[in-house]
Amino acid sequence: MTTQLDVFISSKMQELADERKALQELLPKLGQDMLRMRAWVFEQTAPASEASIREVYLDALRNSALYIGLFWNEYGEWTIDEFERATEWGIDRHIYVKNVNPEQRDPRLEQFLAKQSDVRFGITPRWFTDVDDLKEQVRRSIERWLLDRQIAHHSATTAIIATMADDVPELPRKLVGREDVIDETLALLEDNDRVLLHGFGGTGKSAVAASIAAEWIDDGRGQVIWMKAGNAPADDLFEALGRAFGAQQQIAAVEGDARVQAVRHLLAENKGLLVLDDVWNGAALATMVKALPRRMPLLATSRQRYPLDEIIEVGQLKPDEALKLLGLHLRRRDFSDNAAAHQLCEMLGYHAFALEVASKTMKAYSLEPAELVQRIEDAPHDLVMPANFGELGRTSIKALLDASIDALDRNLYDVFVTFGGMFEPTVTPELLARTMHADDDRLADALADLDMRGLVSARSLKQIPYYQMHDLAYSYARTMFLNKGLGYDDAIAACREFAAAHAADLDLLDIEQSNLLEAAETAQQLGQPDAVMDIMRCLTVDGPYMAARGHTSRSLQLHHDAIDIALERGESEVAHYLLSRLGNNYASFAGDFATAFEIYERAYMLAEQMGDAHRQAILLTVMGTVRFRQGADDADDYHARAEAIARENDDDVALCQILEHRGGEAYMHPQQPDYERGRQFSDEAAAIAERLGAHQIRFFALINRGGCEQALGLAETALETHNTAYELAQAQDNHYWMAGALNAMGEDYHLLGDRDRAQQTLDAALSLWRRIGAKSEADKLIDYMERHEYDIKPE
Repeated sequence: MTTQLDVFISSKMQELADERKALQELLPKLGQDMLRMRAWVFEQTAPASEASIREVYLDALRNSALYIGLFWNEYGEWTIDEFERATEWGIDRHIYVKNVNPEQRDPRLEQFLAKQSDVRFGITPRWFTDVDDLKEQVRRSIERWLLDRQIAHHSATTAIIATMADDVPELPRKLVGREDVIDETLALLEDNDRVLLHGFGGTGKSAVAASIAAEWIDDGRGQVIWMKAGNAPADDLFEALGRAFGAQQQIAAVEGDARVQAVRHLLAENKGLLVLDDVWNGAALATMVKALPRRMPLLATSRQRYPLDEIIEVGQLKPDEALKLLGLHLRRRDFSDNAAAHQLCEMLGYHAFALEVASKTMKAYSLEPAELVQRIEDAPHDLVMPANFGELGRTSIKALLDASIDALDRNLYDVFVTFGGMFEPTVTPELLARTMHADDDRLADALADLDMRGLVSARSLKQIPYYQMHDLAYSYARTMFLNKGLGYDDAIAACREFAAAHAADLDLLDIEQSNLLEAAETAQQLGQPDAVMDIMRCLTVDGPYMAARGHTSRSLQLHHDAIDIALERGESEVAHYLLSRLGNNYASFAGDFATAFEIYERAYMLAEQMGDAHRQAILLTVMGTVRFRQGADDADDYHARAEAIARENDDDVALCQILEHRGGEAYMHPQQPDYERGRQFSDEAAAIAERLGAHQIRFFALINRGGCEQALGLAETALETHNTAYELAQAQDNHYWMAGALNAMGEDYHLLGDRDRAQQTLDAALSLWRRIGAKSEADKLIDYMERHEYDIKPE
């Protein structure tokens, strides 16, 4: 199975009929790896429809990955309409202009083309003379575009909330130059402008953006919300924001304009600077801009020129800055009087990434600038590189990489090439070692050597080391990987093993989530269903990763696919657990109780078929809870059936969970709470859970029992119960539980009339809620304290 990308061909139909036909034949031949191209040409592709012609072509355009506009001499209103809608929707646009008899061109078309060629806000048209010339230019452009899409693809999108400068991703230890760009951008952001840092690959856009973000924080302007956008759709970006601010359910529960509005309100509550790094999806950027509060600044970086308020070019370094960067890793050696160093900087086009590699290369091999110049000139340059190296107009960057790779020994060479075959330009030493069937320590040493040579960069997340390749180095390594005819089987198998070995290691899985999900996707496309099922089972059933982090749209689809695979293969137990976890996602994260209930019903039917009474009881009580949250009258019927099955089978594990659910729902019933019944259920649940060592069930049963005792006027008893819950939370070092217990105890002291102890305990609870980022819980507590006239300490 491959991914199909639709390309919308726009032009005057009769005037460029031969060109339209040629592209329709050419595009299906240009796919690579797992991507296939299909041309959408109105006269050949449009279906018979009752819709208007405009509705038909706009629907096709909206679902296209790329717009190709062909222009010659005639002006067409519909053609211009198609271009303008592609621009509005952020669809990638390529323009080709036939440069034959241009003196006959309609003045309106001349004006349109001049506007689109604007240096700051336009796009770059390509000129052609005949069909063969057009086909060759389209072939080269599509080659680069497809590679860019691969590099830009990220299965996992995460929003990072940076409140101190060192939290900002991509922040260099020292940024050389760019002071004018930083000052200009900060001034615009202070006025709440939306600013794009634009430049070719490797010019340092991300490093500049990170430096701007760090200065924003250091100057006391507020927090920074940082996302590496890549080619992610707007919904993935929105969901990432929801996860970061503990509002995933609110975002997931709505769609379309309502979701845009929900994100706007979320951002308005959490003011700061929003940074979208490495944007490749113009439609997603346009939608995000639509969701921004009016007074919230945005900083984006991209190789594409998207129409934001201001576009600032990040180009080549100034000669003196280039010399400083060249000496950065050589104890900041001064090369100002070194003629060979000047020659080397000029040879490398004053390009930041190339100069970084050159500086590290000279340090690693103890070279002088003249020796590196000679090494570059002597290196073999027979590797044909993709078009994104030509975007700079400088073959010298490729030449530098040629020289760097030529100097590697066999082991380092193999590590570099294998890195290019990973699904993402980031990898942990362990995953790469598994892919290469190599020793972990030796592989880690090899990556450290490549880092010393500037070919990869060492990174860490929560003290876990991993390595990242710059896009240009990744393009180079990936081309080597593909040219050698290497496949993905080893990487898929390694991801499968890695997921199984680290199913419970959330931070490590955060780093490798994209590699794992893309391995599952690729396995599906290559006809390896076992790998899809195993990877998704590890992330959803065997470990708590998706339950803790939540799904993205891509991982959710893979979860569905894994269920279908398990059912097709007759693996009922695997399908049952996958369905159960999928129901949890819809209930807990999306708040879609109707869909959750349908999925739980399917899981229950499988439990019946398997004759598994324990799972039947668990699914019935979960279904009862969903019905309770839907406000249905039959919720307790499901719990009663579950309890009967559990007691009949002496299943205390299921019974304590069922009783905890029934106790909580009796306590929190919106119309008819039954506090005495809730207390009884919760008391039995807590006792069974204590015997079984089921700490989570015991904690919430105690909280519910204490709440019922509060409502029954037994404040002293409630305080004792909540204090027991607090001691359990302390023993488990669970800050969320501790905050909840303190919150309840503060209310107990209030009911007992001890305002001093109540103030002290509520303060402690509020401090903990804030520290762990539980904003909704903190807001509820603040509302309680305000209503009862308690002092509220500022953050």
